[in-house]
Amino acid sequence: MFQKITLSILAGFLLFISWPPISHFTFCIFIAFVPLLILETSVAKKELSIYKFFGYIYLAFFIFNVSLTFWIRHAHFSGALFAILCNSLFMTLVFCIYSMLKNSSYWQNTSFMLPILWISFEYLHLNWDLSWPWLTVGNVFGSHPACVQWYSYTGVLGGTLWVFIVNLLFFKLSQCRFNSYLRNRNFFLVLFSLLLPIGLSYLVYNKDLNILSNTHIDVMVVQPNIDPYTEKFSLSQTDQTNALLNFISPKLNDSLDFIILPETFLTSPIWAQRIHNNIHIKSFNKLIHEYSDLNIIVGATILDFSKKSPTAKPLSNHQNQFYKVYNSSLQLNDIGVDMYYKSKLVPGAEKMPFQNFLYPILGDKILKIGDSNVVGNFSKQDSVSIFSSSKNHKTAAIVCYESIYGDYVRKFINKGAEGIFIITNDGWWKNTIGYQQHHIYAKLRAIETRRYIARSANTGISSIINIFGEVKSMIDWDQKDIIQYAMPLYNQKTFYVKHGDVIGRICSVLAVFILLYFLVSNKLGFSR
Repeated sequence: MFQKITLSILAGFLLFISWPPISHFTFCIFIAFVPLLILETSVAKKELSIYKFFGYIYLAFFIFNVSLTFWIRHAHFSGALFAILCNSLFMTLVFCIYSMLKNSSYWQNTSFMLPILWISFEYLHLNWDLSWPWLTVGNVFGSHPACVQWYSYTGVLGGTLWVFIVNLLFFKLSQCRFNSYLRNRNFFLVLFSLLLPIGLSYLVYNKDLNILSNTHIDVMVVQPNIDPYTEKFSLSQTDQTNALLNFISPKLNDSLDFIILPETFLTSPIWAQRIHNNIHIKSFNKLIHEYSDLNIIVGATILDFSKKSPTAKPLSNHQNQFYKVYNSSLQLNDIGVDMYYKSKLVPGAEKMPFQNFLYPILGDKILKIGDSNVVGNFSKQDSVSIFSSSKNHKTAAIVCYESIYGDYVRKFINKGAEGIFIITNDGWWKNTIGYQQHHIYAKLRAIETRRYIARSANTGISSIINIFGEVKSMIDWDQKDIIQYAMPLYNQKTFYVKHGDVIGRICSVLAVFILLYFLVSNKLGFSR
């Protein structure tokens, strides 16, 4: 029992130290799952029941999740517990399903099923109402973008596949200590599987050095550094806006194309129908009149009248009248105001999971829940949209949590975005590893799309990231500063931009066939 608990704790520890922002032990990820595979052999030998196996595996993934995501508690304590407990459960179920399939099969080699099942889980986790892909295994290489330039073809799920292939080969190597031929063969396979993707990354990097920028924009990235717990909602919006304008005014010039401000910089909700009359929008418009080609990207909370729906809130003192709330990015220029509504919402904190499914069952009760503080109830727009500047430059203004979804971000590029802005307020997580991970993941979006990223955080890390995931300029935590940068724009589309998570879709289809095969085999008595 002690040996098995040790293996479980070791797996959780290896997963923890391999993950960003720790960067010195990233390659521990290639052996992190080996202790769990060794544990699984005890099930195969009938030394361990599937129920006890579940407990050991859950312990490992609980350590993994709690050590890397407990910072969520600063923003939403119950949400942190829910995310950690559920995510640990989902990961554990993948290993348990793999073990049950493996041990009920007459197939000699069933190792291939584990990466298929795991990638299917990650693909599902990117695309359902309880989505929490923060710990998608391919994210682990965010601290080493030079090793995964081929994400421009595969996205992060390609990294997950790489990790599991190497772990399985290391496991096979550990199982043939007394057979020199197998040991030497498996050692060569481990070495080959480790080095080949790194070599491919070098080749892809050199090939993509030839990608040419069609033009550039002069951007000013602002980090106001307003504490969301002590200042942001206690200072008046007028004071915050005036302080910002006084701060940036000395650096303004006629060549400036964009000022990028963080998520919910405009804290007071604004009605969409009256946005042009808003005093703070008017303050920014005065600046735009002075610099006619200037565009301002700013985060705001937008309210809009709506019909009764699962995400609509009842209007106070008005019977049968409703409105929706949107976490939004705005583009202000001399043409007018463009709005994009955040569409990837945080489960619990920003939306009630499975709302459309529950609405026919719960009816108006769901509206009361949405109008309470139990869960967030933001609405979203149905499809991606991009901004076109006063000089017709096409950009995407992505809001916070959306930036961890590679398959979602690439849709903005397919719409024509030549550059990416990310606006966020990572101050909610305080000085923890959360804001560092969030910034590191943005590097992977740059690689996948081959687009420069300008990232504005209220506080956290604001930066400029080039098309290879390299940080060109950065403002660190708890600093009030600006970055001015000539940001190249690109119009080429990568394989990943065109086709998305192909690996995820293929593995999901294969997983369905595998599960159906074993279900039918059990019915017909073909399994063990």
